[in-house]
Amino acid sequence: MTKVNETKAKILESANKLFANYGFDGTSIRDIAKEAGVNLAAVNYHFKNKNNLYCELFDQNCCEFEKIFKVVLEGQEMTTEEFTITAFRHFLENGHSLLTTFKVILNDNVQIPKEHVSDENGHFGPPGGGILLEIITKEVGEEVSMDARYWAMKIIFSHITHTAIILNSSIIREKVCNLKHFSEEFNERNVRFLCRSVLSFIKNSPKDQWDETLFQNY
Repeated sequence: MTKVNETKAKILESANKLFANYGFDGTSIRDIAKEAGVNLAAVNYHFKNKNNLYCELFDQNCCEFEKIFKVVLEGQEMTTEEFTITAFRHFLENGHSLLTTFKVILNDNVQIPKEHVSDENGHFGPPGGGILLEIITKEVGEEVSMDARYWAMKIIFSHITHTAIILNSSIIREKVCNLKHFSEEFNERNVRFLCRSVLSFIKNSPKDQWDETLFQNY
C-alpha cells in the first residue's frame, strides 16, 4: 500500500469509529485527523469535506461486506439456505463491525454531494444482495418474476441483519442468554425456516401479483 493510500485508509478507519460513537454531527474533521494521527490538510486533500468523507466511508463499508460474501461463495455451489446461514454466522461473529456499519449508516443530517448520488436503476440493495439474488434465481428459476426474487432477497437479508444486530447488543445478550428460543440452534432453525417459506411462497404465488415491469433492464 502506498503512503497516500495508507493515509486515506487511516482516515477512513478513524472516521468509521468516530461516526459510530459520536454521530455525524458530533464528529469534526479535526477529531478525525487527530484520531488518525494525520494533519488536517491530509483529510481535506483526500476528501475535501466531511460529507464526502462520510459518503466514501459508506461505500467502503458496503464494498467490504460484498467482498466477504464473494469469498464465502468462491468455488462453492450453495443453496439459498446454506448461503444465508453462512452470512448469518458471519454477522454474528463480526458483530462489532456490523453494529459500527449500521451506526454510520443511520447518521442523520448528512447532505449528500451530487457526485455521490448515482442512478442505481432502482436496483439498490444490501451489500451481497446481488450474490444472494443469483443463488435464489438458480434455485427457483428465471420463470419466477424478478420482482418476486428481489423481494425474497430483501426479506431474507433484512431478517438476518436485524437479528444479528439485536443479538450483538450487550443488553439483549444478557437478557436472552438463558432463553432457549434465542439460542444459536433456534436462531439458525428460524433462518432455515424463513428461507424455505419465502422460496416456497414465490414459487407458488400467482404471477399477476408481481410487477413484471420493475426490473426489465436488470
